[in-house]
Amino acid sequence: MSKSTQKEPMGSKAKIYWAIGIVVAVLVIALLAWNAWSSRGNKDAVAATVGDQEYSVAEVSYYYTAVANNFAQQAQQYEMYGMDMGYDSSLSASEQFYNEEEGVTYADYFMDTALQQLQQVSILCSEAEAAGYTLSEEGQTAFDNNMNYLQMYSVQANMSEASYLKALYGRYMTMDLFRDILTQSILADEYAQVKAEEFTYSQDDLNAYYAENADALDSYEYRYCYINYKVDQKTDEEGNPIEATDEEIAAAMAEASQNADAMIAEVQGGAAFNTAAAKYVDETSAESYSGDLEYNHKTDTLGSTVSSSLSADVSAWLMAAGRTPGEIASIEIADTGYCVVQFLGRDKGDDSYQTASYRNILILAETDENEDGSAALPTDEQLTAAMDQANAILVNWNEGEATADSFAALAAQNSDDEATKDNGGLNEDVNRDALSAALSGWLFERGRQPGEAAVIEYTDDTGNVVGYQVVFAESFGQVRWQYQATNALRSEDYNAWYTDIQEDYPAALTDAAQEIPSL
Repeated sequence: MSKSTQKEPMGSKAKIYWAIGIVVAVLVIALLAWNAWSSRGNKDAVAATVGDQEYSVAEVSYYYTAVANNFAQQAQQYEMYGMDMGYDSSLSASEQFYNEEEGVTYADYFMDTALQQLQQVSILCSEAEAAGYTLSEEGQTAFDNNMNYLQMYSVQANMSEASYLKALYGRYMTMDLFRDILTQSILADEYAQVKAEEFTYSQDDLNAYYAENADALDSYEYRYCYINYKVDQKTDEEGNPIEATDEEIAAAMAEASQNADAMIAEVQGGAAFNTAAAKYVDETSAESYSGDLEYNHKTDTLGSTVSSSLSADVSAWLMAAGRTPGEIASIEIADTGYCVVQFLGRDKGDDSYQTASYRNILILAETDENEDGSAALPTDEQLTAAMDQANAILVNWNEGEATADSFAALAAQNSDDEATKDNGGLNEDVNRDALSAALSGWLFERGRQPGEAAVIEYTDDTGNVVGYQVVFAESFGQVRWQYQATNALRSEDYNAWYTDIQEDYPAALTDAAQEIPSL
């Protein structure tokens, strides 16, 4: 037996910078049959200029191909779900229109996007050099990690690293060029962050921003469900579906409205929201509502998240001034049905944090092997054993000094998290949005205090429980609304700075670039 496979180390901050943030997978090769490079073109010819910097056909081709690859992958993913982005990856980008009315082909769009990305990297690297900023130690680690990924992917494809790069980016791509572009990408990303952090704000600045954006910065608690209209599906003599008439849809919407009103009456009469919802939602949703009384009960949810996850009308109702806890309403969702939403609370969230430092002791469950040699998911017995081990560690800590130092010592002795065990399981300044739901839910629960500890589930990337972790709350960072306000102000100021500095670095394509889509 062996331990369950651990996810990416929790303390790792490395990024995949390939294709300016685009993760390159082995399947990409299958998508690029249309991108065979011919012998035309001069790889050293100047294809673009940014300020006084010149970029060769080989360099611009990288950015173009990266954009095209990413778009092709997205199109294929959409197709898997029966959706159409309007792009056919089996055809040349020059043969199909991105905007037919304006005569813009996908090749034109890809080239324009590539030039924008190249310009951004060029500007940031030039500004970094002028400021005396060089790649950090963390940036070098990110570079090394990306090169390791290149080696891993090339091995999986049964190719050399050089051949793999050429398969992805064409015959002009070399290892040296890829290293240069990767270094520039990481440096640009780092300096953008450094520049943004130069913009700082007083408490008065944050308070003023809050006053103008309270709806987006406040935290909300609410419940909701959707009661969709139902129309009996009719078919013609040949079994083909017949589209519902406007009259039939109107009648079905009226019935959905009546069901929503009936549900509201039950809740106002004392029934639990989810118990009532289970009677009126569709069959699939009913199982979720009846099986979990907390299903779609949202707590400590930022207004900006509310706006992005619910319709404009529902969001507006929740955020309306004077709303009192317990209010409930039915709101029409066009061509769908009705949303029943209950307002439970709203506050500024001065005790709600965006970042925190914590320590963890990861206990991965033992696993068996599948017939193909891969690790099987843990059995119930194996998970119970892991949970018992985690609970025993927590009891041991509680019965001892119960300090950060004593927790760190236990992490060094017991944790399966290789990335953090040697520094006492410490994860510093972690953003709540980067954590699993279970870990974020416990660590950032309102009222959580430094020094508290608990055992929570640990899941793999697909949500399977593969172990448990003992978690210790070390400290908390910036209050969430202040963090969001700071980021919003920084984004505005950084974009203004970039727009201004961009004028000093005009970007243009040369005639040589026009051949790149067909190379």
